[in-house]
Amino acid sequence: MDINYLSVEQSPKTHEVWGDEGFKRINELLDKAVHLVNRKVKRDILYAGLSENKSIVGTRPVIFIDCEGGNRYHISERHIKNGELPKPDRWQKPFK
Repeated sequence: MDINYLSVEQSPKTHEVWGDEGFKRINELLDKAVHLVNRKVKRDILYAGLSENKSIVGTRPVIFIDCEGGNRYHISERHIKNGELPKPDRWQKPFK
C-alpha cells in the first residue's frame, strides 16, 4: 500500500494553499481514512492521497483511496466521524 503523505518538499504548491496546519490535518485524515477502509472493505488498499478535485482548499480535505478490484473511495472528516464509507467510484476496470 502506498500512502501519499504530504510534505513541503514534495508538494510546495499544495503547501502554499493549505499551510502547515492543513498538511497536519490532511495527513491525520489519511491515516484515519486508511484505517476506516481497512475495517470495512475486504480488498487490499493500493494507494491513498489527497483528492484535489473533491477537496475544498483550506476548509474540507477529501482523501481518495484506491482498492483492488477498481474501487475508489472518497473520504472526508464527516465519514470518519460517522464511521461510515461512501459508495465507491470505479477508477479502473479490474483485472480478470
